[in-house]
Amino acid sequence: MSIHVARDWETRFSDWTGKASDSEQERYERTCRAIGEALRASDRLKEYDFEVYAKGSYPNFTNVVRDSDVDIAVELTTFFGNEFEHSAKGLTLADVGVTPYTGDATLSGFKNDVERALVAYFGSGSVDRGNKAIRVAENSGRLPADVVPCVTDRAWTSRSRYQQGIRLQSDREPGKRIINYPRQHLAEGTSKNDRTNRRYKRVVRILKRLENDMVEQGIIKVVPSFLIESSVWNVPDGNFAVNGWASRVQNALAYIYNGTRTSDCVSSDDWLEANGIKYLFHSEQGWTYQDAHSFASKAWDYIGFE
Repeated sequence: MSIHVARDWETRFSDWTGKASDSEQERYERTCRAIGEALRASDRLKEYDFEVYAKGSYPNFTNVVRDSDVDIAVELTTFFGNEFEHSAKGLTLADVGVTPYTGDATLSGFKNDVERALVAYFGSGSVDRGNKAIRVAENSGRLPADVVPCVTDRAWTSRSRYQQGIRLQSDREPGKRIINYPRQHLAEGTSKNDRTNRRYKRVVRILKRLENDMVEQGIIKVVPSFLIESSVWNVPDGNFAVNGWASRVQNALAYIYNGTRTSDCVSSDDWLEANGIKYLFHSEQGWTYQDAHSFASKAWDYIGFE
């Protein structure tokens, strides 16, 4: 690793630890309210039971200005998706005490109705349906938002234990099982932040802003925000206990760099998403372990660590 021209990184990193500005927070809150109002105004959606909540970097307070999209889950709770895994294979809904759903609601139909509600409220020019999410464009008062219609999903591992997440609908692959764990993401981030004396999320914000800076300089291509956050989540708590932000960043980058040298990290419990459940580098992710390794290497050089 080469040495970059020295800067006062400690001061810069200290400046980069902060949360989003008050004005950005206000736009985030207005965005959430507007999405909720759009869905509540729909007569078609009154037929469903669902919950609306923000997920991702904003409720986790790891957002930075450039990565300003708001992710909002619209979770259908009318029925549950159920899978039986590991020692629970072969069990049925009756075995776990769940009454099968007998209505006609589907996640595909729910997603269509969510899209209609957003178009009716914001106008067709402000709404764009993607494969998994429905995009609502920003304006002067709100941030861009990805609205994610989903259904409650339970992965049973025994007769009495399950992992609850949300299942997304893929338009291109309707039968594909896509599961996220936003509530566990929030809980795990809060827990790690508490254990590290509020340093974990600050280091995440530093590295996201560092990535933005490096992209602006043309040094790297965009690195997914969730990959950065999850990579830092895997750094042992003790690595944040040193004095100074530069030292904490150095420890985090060194751990990520060394831990992603080989493919051993792909199926390792030491490298999970920031929800503590899914492998960070499994084959269906939108990134690879090499992406994390390259970012850590180039960030190290850019800062000038020896």
